[in-house]
Amino acid sequence: MTEARKQAALAKTRDATGQLRRAERDVETAVARSMHWGATWVEIAAALDITPQGAHKRFRRLRYDPASGHAWHEPPLPT
Repeated sequence: MTEARKQAALAKTRDATGQLRRAERDVETAVARSMHWGATWVEIAAALDITPQGAHKRFRRLRYDPASGHAWHEPPLPT
C-alpha cells in the first residue's frame, strides 16, 4: 500500500513539474512578445504583479522572433 502511494505521489510530482515548466515557458514567451511589441517594464511588471526592477532583472535578456513565435534568452555580452 505504501509503495503504491509513493509511486502515485511521484507520478503527480512529475506531472506538476511538467506543467510548471510549460507555464514558465508560456510566461517567458508572453513577456518576450510584450517587449518585442513595445511594452514598457512598468506595463510588463504590472501584468506579472511584480516590480519593474524585478521584471527587468528576470527578463531583460529575453528576445522574440515573431516569424517563428519562439522566445530565447540572449547570453550577456563578454566583459
